[in-house]
Amino acid sequence: MQKRLSVAIASVLVLSLAGAAVAAETDGPAYAEEIISMRSSLAKTFVLPGAEVNEDTFKKVCGAVGKRVKEINEKGDVKIRHAAVKYRNPVNAATPEEAAIIERFAKEPELKEVSGAFEKDGKRFSRYTRPIYVESACLACHGGADASPAFIKAKYPDDKAYGFKTGDLRGIISVITPLE
Repeated sequence: MQKRLSVAIASVLVLSLAGAAVAAETDGPAYAEEIISMRSSLAKTFVLPGAEVNEDTFKKVCGAVGKRVKEINEKGDVKIRHAAVKYRNPVNAATPEEAAIIERFAKEPELKEVSGAFEKDGKRFSRYTRPIYVESACLACHGGADASPAFIKAKYPDDKAYGFKTGDLRGIISVITPLE
């Protein structure tokens, strides 16, 4: 009886971990696509060629994306994270693991996604990651350092997120789901 109970408990545990992994595999791509598409669409809408990028424009693009990420993160079932080696906001500085993923995307430009499990603080997680590439609208804030808007220079004095060209790898977006 004890052995059957142990097997049953182990089976339930395996099935729930498999369910969490499936959720990460299905939710991860959907959330990543939503955030990447939202950023691209808003940038194309509000960052028009030759137009000045100001704080209002920044809020309509980056602020709106940040707000949506926060909404998703507050649900508690997943955590979305932006990360970059050349970051503007120190909160988005890539961890060593994220930097390795970014390097992998840089070395393998045909790679469209990376997923896998990892452990942190004794807990297991699934991470689904997509690269973020610079689009022409992004250059208004991420092109040359001298062309960066004054409010960005003032708000982010240690900004590293400039010097990009259209098509460059800007960073990653990861969707992290607990497996336990």
